[in-house]
Amino acid sequence: MKKLITLSIAFLLLSCNDGDFDVPIFEFTSDVASCGEYILYISNDSNTEVLALNLNTTHINSNLGEKSHTISSSMVNYRIFDEGIDSNYFCASIPPSSPNIVKELIAESGIINITTREIITNNVVTGYNYTITFSELLFNDNNERILLESLDFGEFILNL
Repeated sequence: MKKLITLSIAFLLLSCNDGDFDVPIFEFTSDVASCGEYILYISNDSNTEVLALNLNTTHINSNLGEKSHTISSSMVNYRIFDEGIDSNYFCASIPPSSPNIVKELIAESGIINITTREIITNNVVTGYNYTITFSELLFNDNNERILLESLDFGEFILNL
């Protein structure tokens, strides 16, 4: 009887499955890179994980100070690639066939905070510095909610 109980307990313990719990880390080490003025992205050391941001003139402009904007669909994308991307990946009019996207998460909601400052050289405005952060950034990964309370995206400089 003891052997049967021991065997049953061992079977129950070994048959339990905690599921495929694969939560992205969201640790990016690169400076903000851009393709034009409105597509910005950051990546990890190997360029296999990327957080991309699609903006427009409502977000990137000459209005100084901090502005908060509600994130709309397809504005923020998190992608994992099977190999590192190069600097032209987001600039191509037709997405390249390689590297392959292993996983893609699109932010469902959140707030993007953009602080705009002038860059002044010899008393002339020569550009703008944009500091970008996120708050309450929500992704959905196969019905698993991933909420980032705050995330520093980085700084982007636009020279005139």
